[in-house]
Formats: sequence, structure tokens, C-alpha cells
Amino acid sequence: MRAADPTLPRAGGRKMRNVDDDDDFDDAMSMASIETGRTHASDDAEFYDSYTKDDGDEAAIDEAIEELTEKRTTTRVAALEKLSGHLSQYLLADSISESFVTNVLSCLRKPSEDEAIHGARVLALMSVILGGDEERFFQRASNVLEPLAKTSRSAAVKAASIRALALICFVCSVEDENTESLMKVFEKYFDLKIVGSICSVALEAWGLLASSLSDEELAHDEYVDRCLPQFLELLTHVDVEVRSAAGENIALLYESAQKCGLTLPYDEEIVEKFRVMSKDNSKKNSKKDRKTQRMVFRDVHATLANGESPQVSFSVKNELLDVSSWRSIMQLEAIKNALRTGFQEHIKYNNVVRSILDLPESMEERVIDRRGIFDKKSASRKQKSNELKGDRRRKQHLQDAFYDE
Repeated sequence: MRAADPTLPRAGGRKMRNVDDDDDFDDAMSMASIETGRTHASDDAEFYDSYTKDDGDEAAIDEAIEELTEKRTTTRVAALEKLSGHLSQYLLADSISESFVTNVLSCLRKPSEDEAIHGARVLALMSVILGGDEERFFQRASNVLEPLAKTSRSAAVKAASIRALALICFVCSVEDENTESLMKVFEKYFDLKIVGSICSVALEAWGLLASSLSDEELAHDEYVDRCLPQFLELLTHVDVEVRSAAGENIALLYESAQKCGLTLPYDEEIVEKFRVMSKDNSKKNSKKDRKTQRMVFRDVHATLANGESPQVSFSVKNELLDVSSWRSIMQLEAIKNALRTGFQEHIKYNNVVRSILDLPESMEERVIDRRGIFDKKSASRKQKSNELKGDRRRKQHLQDAFYDE
């Protein structure tokens, strides 16, 4: 993570909005407290069907890389899915060969929709393995992803490309102008007329890159004058994810301004608006959307009204992560969204991810049998799934009771 203070905490979140149906993601994390944020439910479960018990060795990875050059689109897509699964469960950086990168980039030059979506995710996963000071990788990825983000007619492709671009820039790029340039690209989607699935991802991507700036930079008039009015306008968007992401970006700006001893414009107006949104009971919104909005804007209102940042702790692999800033929320949520079911593995072995989350370097080597990971019929996965189903039901019951108060 490239923040002004490299020792700054780098984790974050409140209750995750779209994780209720994601059994695999729940399997990956043991929570010490209710976790939060906007990480999208993983569709990795679909990928397990493409693995056999013998997959997971180097030969299978090499075969999938070679299949990326096949003429049949379905073959290339299947290969991207396999490689995404391997990367999400963590590979060493030296496993990402030149041919691996080149073949993925080739799939993204004139891709089908599925190729673009899965290829963008593969590049994003590569970035959190390769780590910082990988400017060449960022430039190569940007050369294929940015045109897709700007010109694709598919909302899903645009969203996947924007999300991958932001994470790769955040992790790999060393040039400040790349961050500033992409933030302006994302700002073009800050519009009430833009479909929510694109607008919300652009807001999240902007927030991730903004979190890499210093408080002094973020509180500067350049960002406040240019972006704050847009965020305020997007609070009226029909999509709750857009409203939530816009609110969190406002909270990020306010948090930085407060640390610099500055006051942003529209203080009283914004605080009152967020107070009202934190108590949303409008029947025109679904019960789930009302829960999401109240949950997010309670924290945002606390920041603006009282200077309080959201704080939460949770454990992963017996290590405790403490979250204490909006900056940290932006970064953790981006990492979790990319890794999905592989978050646990990367937390344990991937020192790039551990550095972003402000955890000490791991000296442990990863030696495991992947067959239990990818075989949905394995005894370990069945036992794990059954144990967590009860936990999820109890957790959801408690959350429903809390938000219905």
C-alpha cells in the first residue's frame, strides 16, 4: 500500500453488504466481530467444478496457460477460470511467468464478455502476488484494461476492468501520475444517469486510489472542489450501492480534512442529510437496501458529526486485524473483493497482502494438498460447510434483530 505513512493501518470494513449468499467466502474467514463493507459475493463456487482431484500441480497450471492460446473462446474462458482459481489460492510470484502474463493479455485484446471479465480478474490477482514496484506490469495491464473500461458496451466488462485497473495501479504502480490519471477516468462515471453497477464500482475504485494519497493531498481544494459536489449529487442515485460508495468517499475526504485541521464546505447540510439517511425507513426501498443504507450512513454520520472513524476487529488464521479509518476500509475491501475465497490463504502466506494489511512478514512456506480445496465433495469441505451454515444463520438472525430495532 502506498500511503503517506507506510505504517498506517491497512484493513477495514463494517458489515459486508453482498456476502449473505457467498458460502465459500464465509468458509474463508473466521470473524471475531461482524465484518463490514461492500465486497461482492464470490462466484468462485462455479469454478470448483472445473477442477479434478489432480489439478493444482504445476503441470495443470502450465496446461491452462497454454490453453489461453486456443482458438475456441470457451476453451480460453475455461482456462482463465482455472488460473483464477489457482491464483486466488495463492501461487508464488515466480510462478507468474512471462508466457502466463502475455497469454492473459492476448485474451484481452479482442475479448468476448466472459474473457474480459475473467481475464481482468486474473490480472488483478497477479498484482497482489507480484506486489509493488511493478510499473511494467501495470502499464501492460493498463494498455488492455483501460480501453475496455472506456469503450466496452458491456456493463459487466466495464465494471470488471475498472475494478482491476484500480487494484493493479494501487498495488503495482510507482508513478503518482498514474493514480491521478485513473482517478479522473473513474470520475467520468460519477453521473446519476450511469447504471449503478458501473457507477458504484467507479466510486469504489476512486476511493481505493484516493486512499493511497496523503491526507494533505486528499484534503486539497483540487479534490474537494472537483469531487465533493459529485458525491453529494450521487447520494440521490436510485442504486443503494452508489449512494453508499458516494457516502464513504465523502467520509474519506472529511477524515483527511479533519486530520489536517480543515473544514469542508456544506458541513451542516451534509451532516443532517446523513443523519436522515442513517434512519431510512422508506418503503420504496427494499428491506435489504434499507439495512445497507442505515448501516453505512450510521458510520458516515458519526465521522462527520463527531469525528469518529469506524472501528472493528476480526481474526483471520488466529491473527487479529484492527480497523480504525476509512482509508483502511477502502484498502481491505479491495483486497477481499479480488481474493474472495482465497483471502485466508493469502493472509497466511502472501507478504504483499500482509504488508497492505499492516501484518508482520510471514516466514511460513505454503505446503498443502490442493485436492481438498477444489474438490467440493471432500470431507473437509463438507464438514466446514456444515459447521458454518449454523454460524451464518445465527449471525443473520442477530443482524436482522439489530437493524429492525
